[in-house]
Amino acid sequence: MKKTFLPLVFIATCLLAACQDNDAESIRLAEARHAAQVEALMQQLSIREKVAQLFVMEISREPSEETMARQDSLVREYGVGGAIIMRGPIAPFIERMNQLQGMARLPLLVATDAEWGAAMRFAEYLPYPRQRLLGRLEGRRGERLIYQMGRNVGRELRDLNIYVNYAPVADAALDPYDKSDGQRSFSCDPELVGRYSTAYMKGMQDEGIFACAKHYPGHGSTTVDSHYEMPVVLYDRARLDSVGLAPFRKLIDEGIAMIMVAHMSIPAIDSTGVPMSISAPCMKGLLREEQGFRGLVITDAVGMQGVAAGRTPLEVNTAVYRAGSDMILMPDEEMRSIDAIADSVSTGVWPMEELDAKVRKVLEMKARAGFFDEGYSPVVTDLDRKIAEARQRDSTLQLRIARALARSRQPEIEPIGGDRTLVLDKGEQQKK
Repeated sequence: MKKTFLPLVFIATCLLAACQDNDAESIRLAEARHAAQVEALMQQLSIREKVAQLFVMEISREPSEETMARQDSLVREYGVGGAIIMRGPIAPFIERMNQLQGMARLPLLVATDAEWGAAMRFAEYLPYPRQRLLGRLEGRRGERLIYQMGRNVGRELRDLNIYVNYAPVADAALDPYDKSDGQRSFSCDPELVGRYSTAYMKGMQDEGIFACAKHYPGHGSTTVDSHYEMPVVLYDRARLDSVGLAPFRKLIDEGIAMIMVAHMSIPAIDSTGVPMSISAPCMKGLLREEQGFRGLVITDAVGMQGVAAGRTPLEVNTAVYRAGSDMILMPDEEMRSIDAIADSVSTGVWPMEELDAKVRKVLEMKARAGFFDEGYSPVVTDLDRKIAEARQRDSTLQLRIARALARSRQPEIEPIGGDRTLVLDKGEQQKK
């Protein structure tokens, strides 16, 4: 046995090394091709077209004729770069996106919120458990199941030409009843949140979907909803490092493609009291310089009152751009804002290098998705078949997850410390 076993091990080792070399060479060639595609496009785009690539417009259910006309203009005349699909029956959304993609010079980078699968937006799909329930899965088995969930969700979205998922939620919910999270956070334990968020991220990204961790630098400790007002988090930097930032550090180390920044004030980071989404000390200082994140940064929807209150849409959009965001999610007054930013860049008020750096990230993402390769089509076909196949895949995995949860002895993790006094919203501050 020894005489035959050792040569076989040697041959297997050589084959493995050759495969790894081939994989590395394929990756190198693909990166070189993508870089060439991006640079060629950078030479062709006008300043206004570059700025437009940074805007993500909302595609909502049953838009008015006026809204559809505005979307058509944004795509045809401005060259807007992205779109987010909201909740509703899937067929009208796909029909509308097929129309818009047919108008676009460069394919739109389409996104959605699919924290627990495509079913979060489209009722035609089967829903996975919410993150808080998934947090009760145990150990490595839990990570494997969540990784496979990420792969299945990735396939759901890729079938629809949706290449960005604004997930996972990487907030450690210090209070299970936080208005910001509810069932959206995996756990109150930052270490578990980091592991399970990473497993979900890797599953999606292994299927070619760009994952987006949210809500940086940790929205799981607030008692108000930033859709309606701005939370103010008063705990110190040490607490922020050990709790809020911990899951994001792991995701950054593991290669997360995108990070979404929250509309919340943290004086320990920026003493001016502005939301993190328009705070250069947060976006450029903490996230870029200190934590070394080199991927694409986007803020939460800029129409939310956490950032929009007391500011015009133009003021919000330009502030987000200047603070360091690469893409602007669901803005109002898109055309006016695109023109204003383009004017500031073309007159030298704002640096061209900053704009080019942002646009390259968007175009690189599109290149990695294959948008500029010969034969690529952004048009979705065979929708019914794709839904049926997804439901079959998902039902099998969901049964495995349900069985694992039934056997789990993992209790709900208790809140860390329980000192809600460290987190005050504006109303609570006024009462005090």
